[in-house]
Amino acid sequence: MSNTEAHEIIRNIRLEIEHAVDVILTATENSLKDLSAVREGAPAPLEALETRLSQIMEACAFQDITGQRLSKLDAILTGATGPGRTGDSLLEGPALMGQGLDQAAADLLVQEFRS
Repeated sequence: MSNTEAHEIIRNIRLEIEHAVDVILTATENSLKDLSAVREGAPAPLEALETRLSQIMEACAFQDITGQRLSKLDAILTGATGPGRTGDSLLEGPALMGQGLDQAAADLLVQEFRS
């Protein structure tokens, strides 16, 4: 792997973290507003609160993807070989943005499998 590819992995990690943090902060801020409204007797914000808490949990998935990318980058930089370094593309971690399946395509595959 070239330095350019390593920098691309790092750039993607940064973008994933920035996006996740933005989702978490926005959902948390709005959830706190919803809690205040519920305390004042408005039941409708409970559904919105549940949705926002789900968004926070989904956004926290960035840790798994960035961890995989960092492990791959570490192996590349150290020249590590061994289990999981067989050249099998399924063992190479998540694809970079614009490469491989996007989330919508992966979700469609899972839905088809469940049907």
